[in-house]
Amino acid sequence: MLFINLEIFHEEREQTQYVNMVSMSVIRNIIWDFDGTLFDTYPALIHAFSRALDDYGIQIPQELISRHVRRSLTLYGDELARQYVLDPEEMQQRYLGYYASYPLDDQKPFPGVRQVCEYICSRGGANVIVTHRNAASVGRLLKAYDMETYFADLITPEGGYPLKPDPAMFEELIRRCDLKLPETLAVGDRDLDIQSGYRAGVYTCLFGPTATEVEPDLRITSYKELLKYLQELND
Repeated sequence: MLFINLEIFHEEREQTQYVNMVSMSVIRNIIWDFDGTLFDTYPALIHAFSRALDDYGIQIPQELISRHVRRSLTLYGDELARQYVLDPEEMQQRYLGYYASYPLDDQKPFPGVRQVCEYICSRGGANVIVTHRNAASVGRLLKAYDMETYFADLITPEGGYPLKPDPAMFEELIRRCDLKLPETLAVGDRDLDIQSGYRAGVYTCLFGPTATEVEPDLRITSYKELLKYLQELND
């Protein structure tokens, strides 16, 4: 049995940072990333990935898996399948099996996320999700925490869209939900989330201390900060 050291995933969140106040118009809509942004799922994802690798006798330090999974679980899985000559579909099924057994109680929304979503809804705006994970697993977590009603739409690569940082999924949601670019903020925890939002023409907000190629419009370490910023901006 593998055990995950949760400090690996949370120690960076404890660093104090502040919102970088920038000139924005009223923000009515948020395009959310899911893993590591809305929900604290990295421990579960990395646990399942480690277990799948363990089945093949492959030992990789958790810190290294963490870095790659934060970049893209899909791309990292493909890279390892090529490196170790594994069947990528079989590896994915093993991973999904282990992930499905991970308790939902240990994959919670980040503190303050619900309040931000409620605020956006209260002002007649839209919360939407752009994620690399499949729609069914997103729905399962939203339902488990009674958060389904906060979200107007969801898009995943299952529709044939390219992965982030390509902006195609953002652009499709913007079109589908008729989101006005100056009133929309993309929130994510990775460089590829910020790049996607920038390329799609919306404001961007980085959750956490990750280094980015494109400087986000906002940097936050808690959703209390984001809610305060939105209230000051909009009210």
